[in-house]
Order: sequence, then C-alpha cells, then structure tokens
Amino acid sequence: MFKILRLAASPLLSLFILILGNGLFTTLITLRLHEAGVSSPMIGAMTGFYYAGLVCASFRIEHFIIRVGHIRAFATFASGLAVISLLHGIFTVPSFWLILRFFGGFATAGLFIVIESWLLILGTVKTRGQVLALYMATLYAAQALGQFLINIGESSTLLPYVITAMLCSLSVIPLAMCKIGAPEFEEPSTLEFKQLFKISAAGVIGCLCAGLILGSVYGLLPLFISQQTNDNSSVALYMALTIFGGMALQYPVGRISDYVERRTVMAVLSFLTVGLSLIIIMSFKITWMAMPTIFLFGGLVFTLYPISISHACDSLDHKDILAGTQGLLLAYSIGAAVGPFIAPAFIYTIGSSGLFVYFIVISLSLGFFSLWRRVQTPARIQEEDFILIPQTTPIAASMDPRGSID
Repeated sequence: MFKILRLAASPLLSLFILILGNGLFTTLITLRLHEAGVSSPMIGAMTGFYYAGLVCASFRIEHFIIRVGHIRAFATFASGLAVISLLHGIFTVPSFWLILRFFGGFATAGLFIVIESWLLILGTVKTRGQVLALYMATLYAAQALGQFLINIGESSTLLPYVITAMLCSLSVIPLAMCKIGAPEFEEPSTLEFKQLFKISAAGVIGCLCAGLILGSVYGLLPLFISQQTNDNSSVALYMALTIFGGMALQYPVGRISDYVERRTVMAVLSFLTVGLSLIIIMSFKITWMAMPTIFLFGGLVFTLYPISISHACDSLDHKDILAGTQGLLLAYSIGAAVGPFIAPAFIYTIGSSGLFVYFIVISLSLGFFSLWRRVQTPARIQEEDFILIPQTTPIAASMDPRGSID
C-alpha cells in the first residue's frame, strides 16, 4: 500500500490543485450570475450544460487519451479549463457562458478520466477500495477548501477567474514531473444497461436520484445560501461545511451498510434528508442550528451515491462489476445533468426554499422506492464490504484493464 501511495502521489497532487480551483469556480459563477440578476432557470441551465458536456465527453475522450498519453491529455484539458475560466471573467454574457460551461464539463471529464484510470491501474483487488477512498478524500477536501478562496476577490472582478486559471495550469506540474509510465488498457467486459436495471433497479434509481440531488447542490445551493444570508463569505462557509459533511460521513455510513441491508440504509438516508431539508427551510437563518444541519445534510446526500453503487455490486458477478459501475455512473451523470433544469421550477414557484422542497420530493421518492424494492425482491448476501467510490465519469470504469475478467 505504501508503494501505491508513492506512485499515486503525483496524480493525487495534480487532482488536489485542479479541484481547489474547480471548487472556487463552481460557486463563483453561481454568485456572479445571481449578482447580475440572472434568473434561477438560467443558473440551473449552466449546471445542466456542464454535466451535459461531462456526459458527452465520457463517450468520446477514451481514444484521444490512449492515443496521446495520460500526461499530455491532462495538460491539454487543464490548459483548456484555464482559458475557459478567463473567458468567464472577461465576458459576462449568460448565453455565451452556456457554451463555455458545456466545454468546461467536457474538459473536466477528460481530467477526471485521466486521474481515475491512472489510480485504477495502481490498485489491486485488495487495495482498490483504499485507493479510491484516498481519491475521494482528496477530491472533497480540495472542493471544500476551494470555497474559502471566494473571499479573495469580488466575483465581478477578474481576480478570482485568474486564480482559477493559475490553479488549472499549476495542476499540470506534478504529473509532468513524475516518472510513472502511462497505463496500458485491454478490452473491457460489458454489461447492458437494461440488464443492469433488471438486476438492481434500486441501485440504478439510487444513482439517478443522487445525481438529481447533487447536481442541484453544486449548481443552486450557493444561490440559496446567498439569498438567505446576503453574504458571500457565508456562502463559502456553508458550502465548505456541506462538502466536509459528505467527506466525514462516507466511512461510518458505509460501514453501517455492511451490516444493515443497503436498501434499508438508502431509505433511512432519504427520509433523514427529508427531515433535515424541512429544518433548513424553517430555520436556516439561525446560525447555531444552520451550521450542523447543513453539515449533516451534506453527509447524507453525498453518501447516497456510493451506497447505491455498493448495493448494485452485491448483485453482480465479479466479472461484471466494472461494466456495471459504468452504467451506474452514467445514471448519476444523467441525473446531475437534468436536476439543475428541474429544481429552478420549484424555486420559481415557491421561492428560494423551493430548492429544498425539490430535495424533499426526490428523497421521498427514493425512500419509498427503496422500501418497495426491499419488499418485492429478497436481499442478497452482501459478500463484499462497502467500497468508497467517488464521483467519477462513466468511461473511467471502461478504461480499467481489469474490466475483462475471464
């Protein structure tokens, strides 16, 4: 494991620097659009276009990465993100930003694919869970810390966009200086999506609902916080608490799911999310209550995704796990792309609290569906322990050479 950590240091450091800027940028553009008086549907559309770019890239970037190599591919995508960030700062035109967000999602997917496939190569059957847990910790820590960079400059100035571009450029250095050879890939095994849904409908729907929630958390929660507090520094604090909550509760909730049937855990997480959403709607402005509540909210919604994947993998043959994971990640990406288009309708109808009404509707649906599936189909013996799995792009699983297991 120490050898793996040494080999993974460069890609993880590049990831940390990159996500530090991405965490700043994601919240920054939401605040900038809000200050410019842009409507909630348009803000939601920005996030939707971002995830649409991510989904499109998931099916078209694999051959490019294999052809030019991981390090040069990473440098290409990071440079593209740096330019896209600066263009956001120079031109505040919502229609133009939609295009930029699409290509930003496309480039970000490429960066994730490079890092994830690299780490999958380094891990073994016994250590892959630990490697991915380290990946997740790095990802969420960088996202949370990136929120505090918002206070460096006003969102209407060019400074924060320049900082984001600098971090994108700096992220190339650790990978460019490492001596690790590029991974080699074989033809992966495949599992059709229809068959996956038939085997584990709860796992697929769980990933879809996780995407519907988290896509709106990243894209619209900063808007809700800004409207409630009228303070950008508070936006940074509460977004950081949300992401730290997601990082902190991953392991304990995952371990519980090793002993309690995972669909039951999914239902409990969903109903607890409903309760916390109601508390946030009624008392968010009470600081002493809002801070622990938003922390726990983040912990619950960020654990829905890995629990759903773990449940689905309990029902798959070992040779189909990676191919199945690809389908589950695709379900998540679709939800994350669609959610930011649906949530603004709740905000427009109800007001800023409509965002959490949207979370309540999705969580209730998932909770009751999980319980219904538990009654309809018997629980399978959970032969595998819970594996921490981060937010990845669908193609990353197919680029793992261990995808073909005979």
